[in-house]
Amino acid sequence: MRAQGPGERALRGVPAALHAAMIALAHGGRLAQHHEHHEENARAGDAGAAPSRGATAMSDSTARPRSPLEALQTAGATDVGQVRRANQDAFGEFRDDAKRRHMLLVADGMGGHRGGEVASSMTVDIVRDYFADQGGPPGEFIHAALQLANGRVFDRAASDGQLAGMGTTAVAMLFDTTSEAWVAHVGDSRCYRLRDGVMLQLTDDHSVVGELVRRGQLTAEEARVHPQSNEILRAIGTQPDVVVDVQSVDVRPGDRYLLCSDGLSGMVTDDEIAEVLGSQGPEEAVRTLIDKANEAGGTDNITVQIGLVGEFGDHRDAGASPVPPAPRPGAATRPSEKQVQADFGLLPWLVAAAVVALGLVWWLTS
Repeated sequence: MRAQGPGERALRGVPAALHAAMIALAHGGRLAQHHEHHEENARAGDAGAAPSRGATAMSDSTARPRSPLEALQTAGATDVGQVRRANQDAFGEFRDDAKRRHMLLVADGMGGHRGGEVASSMTVDIVRDYFADQGGPPGEFIHAALQLANGRVFDRAASDGQLAGMGTTAVAMLFDTTSEAWVAHVGDSRCYRLRDGVMLQLTDDHSVVGELVRRGQLTAEEARVHPQSNEILRAIGTQPDVVVDVQSVDVRPGDRYLLCSDGLSGMVTDDEIAEVLGSQGPEEAVRTLIDKANEAGGTDNITVQIGLVGEFGDHRDAGASPVPPAPRPGAATRPSEKQVQADFGLLPWLVAAAVVALGLVWWLTS
């Protein structure tokens, strides 16, 4: 027979019911914890844990695109406007699934009877071919594409007297599989981003009025109607070399990007653009913005491209975890499900403790 331990002697003669209550007291906490842990595991399984045998697993790539490239929705269009006889704007959209890249491009041509149209269309064609044939780091890639276009447009203008002095603006945006995109531009064609209701112009206008705005001598609204608003300081093809501004931008789910010629930005305010961009899908927004520019006078050709980035990757990467709002002063608060479960988990302890206490009192006084 095993020798009794000092803690067991006090139990001798205790009624069976009291002994059972004490066992429940000893194990009840662990049982309650096990039950709560089981429910936690069940909830975790619903949130994406490995399915039980016989269930069908769904990969993250099926449930949600993994990168901005896969989540990108685009639309674009160009319009001659209400005044010009010819459309000297051009735009392009290029996608390469093997290289995992997607580019948007807007060009606004200028010069001569048909020079502007030739310069803008040449730029789109040159960049398209470069996109198909070349690779490399995205920032260097997009910079080299516009530099190549500059050299070839300049050579063409130099070899054809009818095209002398022609050139074009250009703004391009390159998406890939990272949470980063690249923007390159020359001239006053623009790239905007709308994020969480806030509109931001990502590019600086290479123009006379753009420089005056940066110096604080003009407001953005004054620049739109200034007599020198169409004078640009840099262009593709007017000089043998050109400075191309290149920048990287972070990309988040829900971002809306807009590339446009000054036929839009010179006729429609940023606030109006933001309202349309934030309330309509890409195709509808493109058409609405062109209509607005025409309704405002349509004095220039109008080109608009929009890229909408849908949900991709782990949505928690797109921002901080949501914080529940603080309760209003005096407002009643409702306990969470976990708090309620925790409160009920103490119940076996309390009942067992009461039974033991009553039993001990009865045993000692009997």
